[in-house]
Amino acid sequence: MRPLRRHLRGAEIALVYAVVVLVVFAALQFQPDRDQVAFVQDSSTNLANLRRFPFRVLLLSSIVVPDGAGLLILVPLVIALTACTRWLGRVPTLLAFGFGHVGATLTVAVVLAAQLTHGRLDPGVAHAPDVGVSYGLACVIGLLAARVPRRVRLPYVLLPAAALVAILALAPDFTAVGHLIALGIGLTFALVAHRARQAQLP
Repeated sequence: MRPLRRHLRGAEIALVYAVVVLVVFAALQFQPDRDQVAFVQDSSTNLANLRRFPFRVLLLSSIVVPDGAGLLILVPLVIALTACTRWLGRVPTLLAFGFGHVGATLTVAVVLAAQLTHGRLDPGVAHAPDVGVSYGLACVIGLLAARVPRRVRLPYVLLPAAALVAILALAPDFTAVGHLIALGIGLTFALVAHRARQAQLP
């Protein structure tokens, strides 16, 4: 039992979160396709929903995965949240994840609203679905840059950033922008954490 406890130390939040996402996904599979689509749409942080039910959709969107393939993201999510919890604790980890999810979502919403106001986007984008855990995950990955060894820190930062830039170049949409923003928020937190740690050194 003791080795198992050691491996699970700090994984409580990550595992509970993953279970919640899995339960929501499983429950949706028992619903007709039309109801599944409607639930995902109602949980989306698109502009229309943010205007009407901001707090509800900001919460629901973080626990809804639209399809089975999206469940694969739970593996890196559990790893990243566990690593962050072991380093900083539960509350800072949850705050970082929340800031990433909410911050990226609202920043993207402001950009989309501005583009719509100037007639540069199709009005239908205001109802485009946007759900999932990836914004929060991108932020936590960025934050963990302060924790990785210095010799691998640069590739650790550049690889996800380059991948997200490539995705944005090949398939430009607002979610790609959101992931870059979330990663940037996490890297900002990492810089603050690094400087705080440096300040504590004798």
